[in-house]
Amino acid sequence: MTIPDEPAVSKGAIRRRRWKHLFLPVVPDVIGLLGSQAELSAAGMVAFESWSKGAGSVAADAVRSAQHDAYDTRRELLAALQAALSTPIDQEDLFVISERIDRVVVQARNVVREGEVLGWEPDNHAATMSEHLSVGTRAVTSGVALLVKDPQEAGRQADLASDAAHEVERCYRVAMGNLIRCDDLREVLVGQDMYRRYIVVAEAVTAVTDRLWAAVLRGA
Repeated sequence: MTIPDEPAVSKGAIRRRRWKHLFLPVVPDVIGLLGSQAELSAAGMVAFESWSKGAGSVAADAVRSAQHDAYDTRRELLAALQAALSTPIDQEDLFVISERIDRVVVQARNVVREGEVLGWEPDNHAATMSEHLSVGTRAVTSGVALLVKDPQEAGRQADLASDAAHEVERCYRVAMGNLIRCDDLREVLVGQDMYRRYIVVAEAVTAVTDRLWAAVLRGA
């Protein structure tokens, strides 16, 4: 039995497809990719919270894994931004928010790395700071998801994330106040270094919230 030939595509149809490809904007799901990056980063911060509460190497590996996965998604987002002729919000805002989200989980990974090198065991102060960092990152993730659908609520989530970062600063002051009463010089020096690294993560969260608000205001 012979198989009938497929109908030929006319040259006119081919030309129309080419013109359509050239002139209709490519709109990849850049918001979805940014949201995926944020979710993976938030998962990394949950693992960071576990590590800060004494979960050890398993949690440390989870932080590193989440950071790598989030970075891979960021690279997908950058490729999508290159391909897109238009985006739902400003391309620069998308780029900067993505970079700053990446910085949060990278700094958390650096805390883990430094703690392992120094043989430092996270204490109750570290655990409390990590809880606030996890809350802040989840709020950032919610804000990213709402940037297009509900910009005002996205701004509110950015404020919640900023508040969580400020709580880390308050916990840091308490931790340092307790530390200076310690007689073990090594413990004091290592503790100071590690506590300050938690502040660096908090500053990274604040940087994301600033850019989230910039995106909200630009789209208002």
